[in-house]
Amino acid sequence: MAPHVLVMPFPGQGHMNPMVQFAKRLASKGVATTLVVTRFIARTSGVDARPAMVEAISDGHDEGGFASAASVSEYLEKQVAAGSASLAALIEARASSAAADGGRRAPFTCVVYDSFETWVPPVARRTGLPAVPFSTQSCAVSAVYYHFSKGRLAVPPPAAGARDDGEGPRSEAFQGLPEMDRSEFPSFVLDHGPFPMIAENALKQFADEGKDDWVLFNSFEDLESEVLAGLGNYMKARAIGPCVPLPAADTGRITYGANLLNPEDACIKWLDTKAAASVAYVSFGSFASLGAAQTEELARGLLAAGKAFLWVVRASEEHQLPRHRLPGLDEATASGAAMIVRWCPQLDVLSHPAVGCFVTHCGWNSTLEALSFGVPMVALGLWTDQPTNARYVERAWGAGVRARRDAAAGVFLRGEVERCVRAVMGEGERAPAAREAAGRWRDKARAAAAPGGSSDRNLDEFVEFLRAGAAAAGKNWKALVLDGSEAAGSEM
Repeated sequence: MAPHVLVMPFPGQGHMNPMVQFAKRLASKGVATTLVVTRFIARTSGVDARPAMVEAISDGHDEGGFASAASVSEYLEKQVAAGSASLAALIEARASSAAADGGRRAPFTCVVYDSFETWVPPVARRTGLPAVPFSTQSCAVSAVYYHFSKGRLAVPPPAAGARDDGEGPRSEAFQGLPEMDRSEFPSFVLDHGPFPMIAENALKQFADEGKDDWVLFNSFEDLESEVLAGLGNYMKARAIGPCVPLPAADTGRITYGANLLNPEDACIKWLDTKAAASVAYVSFGSFASLGAAQTEELARGLLAAGKAFLWVVRASEEHQLPRHRLPGLDEATASGAAMIVRWCPQLDVLSHPAVGCFVTHCGWNSTLEALSFGVPMVALGLWTDQPTNARYVERAWGAGVRARRDAAAGVFLRGEVERCVRAVMGEGERAPAAREAAGRWRDKARAAAAPGGSSDRNLDEFVEFLRAGAAAAGKNWKALVLDGSEAAGSEM
């Protein structure tokens, strides 16, 4: 039997992008691959995962998707119930049709799922399939969640006076993780915040994995080698990223093939009018809400920095813009010194020569994209995994400058935004260093994903695992450990 992998992402832009790219890469290796999306996304977004196939299941919100839910908790509760039933029905229907037509329509033999979707493994087990988690966050953040949940890693106490300057108590280095102060930890280990179900899923995402169980990471070995080595003591951790479209030459638009928000192409024409490395690109992803106070501080800091900027402000966030208190914002857009859009084709923007830095929340997708295109960052980590990613951007990788949040105000103040933009875009000693470091990481990221690179080899190893498992259908997948041993070979 040939392998047929069902790829199950969480239906959010930042989670779907890398898994769509993973599905494409897996299918390009000759493995039958089917990407699962929600019925709402299938109807409204036109996901293109070729050469992988696409199937749709219900998340309980078929008409309106995530935006139609009364709350995040309500969405997740319905998704677990509806998704479990719908996914099981899809797997069973394919098995039945394969039996009926003599196997011409290959049944699914494995599920690769977003590790936050902790309801998927029980469905896979009930239908007789192995389930392999795919982490859409960094190895470091995944390791923090994993070791914290197991009681191996302690978070340092708050610094005296609620300081946020990095000079407070620090954790001990552990299993490839560096010493970190409290502000550098992912927020879900400090408190569950407004979305306790997401926090709980983050902390239990690898609860059932053992030494010989595959876990795939959207990262690459050069970037997080020490953390990967530490995780390798507890699971079969393999980096198969960056799962970012990286064209070898100028081939026009760069896309994952799954735009849940409609990008505005006018920004590319605007960038075409700007000098090389002269524009600060500003975006905080598809989910984060800055609030009025932070939005105003950001706007004032960008204007004070004196650099042209392209700022993504989603439609749901436009009311936060302080236009009535800050006429300079409208003056900047009117003069062409700034452009504000609701969404943009981020990969095309990051690959544009006019972009000199990326002012980012440091979500993992955005961080990997910036590294993959060699764009230095101004890191404003807000919550969840972002503070940890921001710490690595500055201290481990040297690919940008991390802004410090004012503890009393609870926001990144305008002066700090101005300082960081100026530092990365040409004023101060860090500017050339950050750009050079970003360029080095770009080359390493592309080498890892290229044929014969570390991530490509790891993906090939995974493909062999899939083929061995499909050939041994009906046997115990947990016993398949592709280490070249005779025991492993006997199971195949």
